[in-house]
Amino acid sequence: MICGFISCQKLLINPSISNLRPFPGKLMKTASDTESNIDLSLKMAFSTAPVAYGGPVMQDQFSTLHGFGEVAGSKKVCPGVFVGGSSQLMNEVRKNQLQPQEVLFVKGHAAWVPGQLTREIDKGVWYIASASADLILRYAGAPVTKDDNKDDLWNDILSCMGDKFESIAMSHSGRGDERMLP
Repeated sequence: MICGFISCQKLLINPSISNLRPFPGKLMKTASDTESNIDLSLKMAFSTAPVAYGGPVMQDQFSTLHGFGEVAGSKKVCPGVFVGGSSQLMNEVRKNQLQPQEVLFVKGHAAWVPGQLTREIDKGVWYIASASADLILRYAGAPVTKDDNKDDLWNDILSCMGDKFESIAMSHSGRGDERMLP
């Protein structure tokens, strides 16, 4: 899935280098295991927040994805999905206006040289999909229905796309989102 992001960054879900996969631990553990840009007060406020793998670049950096566009410092990624505003989000958690689990912390990111991602899309390495905020924010408490595969977001997105993508999803089903964690 490629969803408009800031500058030439993209939000990707892929089964092989699988960006945006859940980490087995929550923020306190994940951000404490190595150096990070998360200060102690943020770790404490969001200790139980989910963490996803964003890519191999800048592994000490965390971004936040959430559905709270009214939060100062947040920027719209696509309808219903926002990035940033962690200081204001922390204040909202402290006032019990939102739960830590409603914010997804993303560790690291992926990067490409100019034109590389386009070439990889043209070769079929990546599939472009439109996805709802409920899919993108699944690990941040977005609702999951009985028809959803709560453990395999990539599979759900490709299945929603239908036709050849549904066949691709089926051929890789059962592996789940925690496949090939870094």
